[in-house]
Amino acid sequence: MLDSLAHGVVAFLYALGLAMTLLCVMGFTAQIPLSAVICLVLTAVCTVASLNKWSMIALLGLLTASGGVWLTMMGGLTILTDVLRAVTLHMTGLTTALPLFAQETVMLLSVVCTLGAFLLTHRSAGGYPALMVLLLAVLLLWLGDKPMAMVYMLPAVAATVALLIHTAHVILPLRRILPLAAVLAALAYLIVPAQGVSIAPLKNAADELRQTIFDYLFFTEPRNVFTLASEGYYSQGQNQLGGPATPDDEPVMMVATPKRTYLRGAVKDEYTGRAWIDTRAGRRYLWVSPRWRSERTQLFDALLPGGALGADEGLMAVSQVSVRMVDEGSASTMFVPQRIRDLQPGGDMVPYFNASSEVFATRDLQAGDTYTVSAPLMLGGEAGLGTLVTACAASEDPAWESIRQEYTRLPGHFQQELYTLTESVVADAKTPYDKAYALQTYLSRTYRYALDVEVIPANVDFVSYFLLKSKEGYCTYFASAMTVMCRMAGLPARYVEGYLAEPEENGVAYVTGMNGHAWTEVYFEGFGWLTFDATPVLSNGRSPSSQQQDEPQQEPEPSPPPQENPPEDTEEPEDTPEPETPPEEQTDTDDPTENRQPSALWLLWLLLLLALIAAVRILLTQPARLAARETAELGRWMVWTQAMHDALNLRHLRRKPSESPIAYMRRLDQTHRLGTELTPIGECEALVFYGRLDPQPEETRMSSQAYACLTAAMPWYRKVQLAAVRAFIPLKKRDFTR
Repeated sequence: MLDSLAHGVVAFLYALGLAMTLLCVMGFTAQIPLSAVICLVLTAVCTVASLNKWSMIALLGLLTASGGVWLTMMGGLTILTDVLRAVTLHMTGLTTALPLFAQETVMLLSVVCTLGAFLLTHRSAGGYPALMVLLLAVLLLWLGDKPMAMVYMLPAVAATVALLIHTAHVILPLRRILPLAAVLAALAYLIVPAQGVSIAPLKNAADELRQTIFDYLFFTEPRNVFTLASEGYYSQGQNQLGGPATPDDEPVMMVATPKRTYLRGAVKDEYTGRAWIDTRAGRRYLWVSPRWRSERTQLFDALLPGGALGADEGLMAVSQVSVRMVDEGSASTMFVPQRIRDLQPGGDMVPYFNASSEVFATRDLQAGDTYTVSAPLMLGGEAGLGTLVTACAASEDPAWESIRQEYTRLPGHFQQELYTLTESVVADAKTPYDKAYALQTYLSRTYRYALDVEVIPANVDFVSYFLLKSKEGYCTYFASAMTVMCRMAGLPARYVEGYLAEPEENGVAYVTGMNGHAWTEVYFEGFGWLTFDATPVLSNGRSPSSQQQDEPQQEPEPSPPPQENPPEDTEEPEDTPEPETPPEEQTDTDDPTENRQPSALWLLWLLLLLALIAAVRILLTQPARLAARETAELGRWMVWTQAMHDALNLRHLRRKPSESPIAYMRRLDQTHRLGTELTPIGECEALVFYGRLDPQPEETRMSSQAYACLTAAMPWYRKVQLAAVRAFIPLKKRDFTR
């Protein structure tokens, strides 16, 4: 009776410590009294039920029936789903949902902690499963950078210390150990300085380790996403393209590259009528992870074009591009070409990529950060490229159909006049590549480049206004128009923002805000994505975006489209519905379609659950529990004798194939190192297996006492290893009778 009461006290302390710590992490410290009451009541019920087998069976039946009724008839399943969803959102940074389910969360958490603590602190489990769970909880607090929550763990620490002392000194009852354990735990907390002791080298190493763990395993933090708004190209707001642009000449990066290079920053796939948004940026993939190699290969066209077509040493030649950041206020975006073959980050940068094929680091880039990329540098319009792209169309391309469907979508508010214009431009084109090149040529020769443009009116489609009304604009105008017209012509296309690096004679491009640029990428079957830049090129061969704003621009002579010119005096498109544009924030975690990865705390909760499952498995495979299930003496003897052999094998004292059980035990007794006599057990084994005799209770007791003697002399880590062997290695591989 007293031992059961002591077990109940230990279980209550352990449950209370875990529950209070988790509530503190969630910000529910005001709910701790409610949690304590639930833990106390449920622990008392479990303690009373554990006094005999039938009461325990009755309790399990009552809990099962009550849980079933609650889940099916009282809306428990809905509550459980809402709580789990709120906890998930809370641990991914959205903390507004969980307070709505505060009471339900506290009650469920308290019940789970109490039931788990009652199993973990059972006398047959020892102290190591409880210690394992406690250490995982400490790791959770360390990774979550919440050291102040450690004080709430004091009751669980006291319970764990009591269990560890009891494991080493079985003869001492737990009720006598518990007060000493509580005093030791309290003293340990009291002697620790209130502000802690910080040793700079160790603290720095620990911080670096924690950051490395987060960067490589748990990077789910909101990040700063690059947009041309940072360079003055969104004068009418982030959700409206157009308006006067005011780029500056502040330095951004230095790029060593052999030729003009388009460095991608943001890749957007959906046009709303006013702006482009990215619906695929939610899922993140670690760049170096082998698990995501196939995704990386597909997104960056690593295997396209295939066969001999991809071995073209001219057009497909790989160039090396080295980037050194100069701007102190950069986003987390890493500016890279499209077909990356190799990426070598410098310093402590950890690169990721997403389903939009954007590449970014786990922190904002800083001045002095460097990285090197190897990639073929191709641009639509280069000599021989059309022939290569057309030849690739005969190759098998499993991704073609899904890309064609996704990247040809357009809103339904466009006027037929725009479709007619597109059809006239590509009418004489024979191949998809010829269509894309015809659209690029038409836009760059027909429309005027200008930064000082008029404001885009409300309720008007941006591309329609540019093509049919204003007929002047800068890179975002030309890139948007070409992307939309490509989709109208059936060509999969996407809108890209980044920087255009144009190297000087020394092979270095000094990229400033004036080099902020937008362009189009078109996908060709069997070939992959290819860059097209419809923005006009000046007579000196340089892009207008690379010139100072106050320099005079040379307006190219307009050339008519293949069949007909667009109407010169077209009125402003009417009855064009105002597109409903979802707000596009500059953090990728606000994307409503985002498929979030589990956060660090959520994964650690999963580890905690796995540890709890492992602890329960260890508890259920304790020899005392296994022997109690056996109804015959032979079964109980087999359990304890197997446990004794497991302990001997762990000490590398195995029976030789040629040895009989008696000879084996005599050899061990001659070492005089085990502290117990094993020869009688060997004689019993011989009688049981060779004489077909049933063992007696005294012989079962001999095996159990030998096991207790062998394990008492083991260090703690050996006991953990023995419990793991017994729990997770099949019996047929350990069977002492073989």
